[in-house]
Amino acid sequence: MWRRLIYHPEVNYALRQTLVLCLPVAIGLLLGHLQQGLLFSLVPACCNIAGLDTPHKRFFKRLIIGGCLFAGCSLVVQLLLAQAIPLPFILSGLALLLGVTAEISSLHARLLPASLIAAIFTLSLAGNMPIWEPLLIYAFGTLWYGVFNWFWFWLWREQPLRESLSLLYRELADYCEAKYSLLTQHTDPSTALPPLLTRQQKVVDLITQCYQQMHMLAANQRNDHKRLLRAFQMGLDLQEHISVSLHQPEEVQKLVERSHAEAVIRWNAQTVAARLRVLADDMLYHRFPKRFQMDKQIEALEKIARQHPDNPVGHFCAWHFSRIARVLHTQRPLYARDLMADKERRLPLLPALKNYLSLKSPALRNAARISVMLSVASLMGNALHLPKPYWILMTVLFVTQNGYGATRVRIVHRAAGTLAGLTIAGLTLHFHVPESYTLSGMLLITLLSYLIIRKHYGWA
Repeated sequence: MWRRLIYHPEVNYALRQTLVLCLPVAIGLLLGHLQQGLLFSLVPACCNIAGLDTPHKRFFKRLIIGGCLFAGCSLVVQLLLAQAIPLPFILSGLALLLGVTAEISSLHARLLPASLIAAIFTLSLAGNMPIWEPLLIYAFGTLWYGVFNWFWFWLWREQPLRESLSLLYRELADYCEAKYSLLTQHTDPSTALPPLLTRQQKVVDLITQCYQQMHMLAANQRNDHKRLLRAFQMGLDLQEHISVSLHQPEEVQKLVERSHAEAVIRWNAQTVAARLRVLADDMLYHRFPKRFQMDKQIEALEKIARQHPDNPVGHFCAWHFSRIARVLHTQRPLYARDLMADKERRLPLLPALKNYLSLKSPALRNAARISVMLSVASLMGNALHLPKPYWILMTVLFVTQNGYGATRVRIVHRAAGTLAGLTIAGLTLHFHVPESYTLSGMLLITLLSYLIIRKHYGWA
C-alpha cells in the first residue's frame, strides 16, 4: 500500500514541489525571518517556470545559466531604474533580448518568461534593500533548488524515469485504442485526425522526456537501469508500429463490410492496450511482468488477411499487430538502438541569433508579443498611479508564460487561477487573518494543486 502511495507519480511530484517551495518558508519562520524565507521561496517558482527541474544530462549547466539570467535581469532592472529609464522600455528590451533563447531549443525557451518574472519580482525589492541583496537571493535560491532536486533524484534514483516510462506506455495504450476504434468507424478524417495527432504529440513529448532522463541517469552504466533502457527501446518499437498510418480509409470500410474485421481489429487493439497498462503499472511499482500471449488474436487477423488477399488492410493490421505481439511476448525490442547519443536539437548561440533576427522567426514574434503586453501593463500601472505595478505585470506574465502553444483553454484556466489567488490574498489582508492560518492555507493549496495539476490543470 505504501509503495503504491509513495511511488504514485502525482504524489511523488507534489511532495517534491511542495517541499522545495515550503522548506525555505519553514526555516525562515523558525529563525524569525519569515519575510526572507518567503522571498527565498519565490526563486523556486522562477526555476519551475524555467523547467530547471527537468532531468537532463546538462542539469547543473542549465542551473548556472538560469541563476545567472535571474541575477542579471535583477541587476539590469535595478541599475536602469536608478537612471530613471521608463519601465516599459526596460521590460520590452529584456523580452526582445532574451527571446533568442527560443531559437536555441524548446527547453531554453522557458528561460524567457522565468527571467522576466525574476525581473518583475525585483521591482518590489528595488529601493527596499541594497542592490546586491536580490542578486544573492536569486543565486542562493537557484542553488537551493538545484541541490534539492538533485538530492531528490538521487534519493529516488530511477523513479522519475519509471514515471515517464509508465506515462509513455499508458499514452500508447490510449492512442492504440483511439486509433483503431476510429479506423473501424464511419468517421470523417477531418474530425477524427486532430485528436489522434494530439495524442501522438503527447507520445513524442514523453519520448523526448525519457531521453533526457536516461542521459541524466546514465542508464547504460548499471544493470538495473539497463532494464529500463530496454523498456524504453520496446516503447519506441511499439510507438512505430502503433502510430504507422494507413492512408486508405475506403479500403478499411470495404473490409469491414465484407467480414467481421471490425470486431477482430478492435479485439487486438484492446488486448494490446490492456497489456500496455499492465506494463505501465509494473514499471511504476517495481514489479516483474508476467508472461503474455495473444496468438488467438493474431491468428484471427491472419485468417481475415488470407480470406481477402486483394485488400491491403488485413495484411497491414496482421503485420503490425504481430510485431507488437512479439515485443510484448519477448519483453525485448525488435532491434538495438544507440539511445545514449545526443539527439537534442540545439543551435549554437550565433546561428540562433541569426535566425532570431529574421522577421519570419516565431521566437521573435513571441518575444515582441510579450514585450507589447508588458509595456501595456506598465502603462496601465502608470495610469493607476502605481510606481511599481508588479502585480499587474506578474498577472500578465503568469497567464501567458508559455505563449499560445498552451491552448486558449489553458490560458483561460491560468487567468481564472491567478484571479482566484489575488482574491484570496486580498481577502486575507483585508480581514487580517492570523499568520499561522495564512501559512497553513498556502501549504495546503500548494500540496493539493500539485497533486492534481497533471490531470486537472484547470482546477490546479
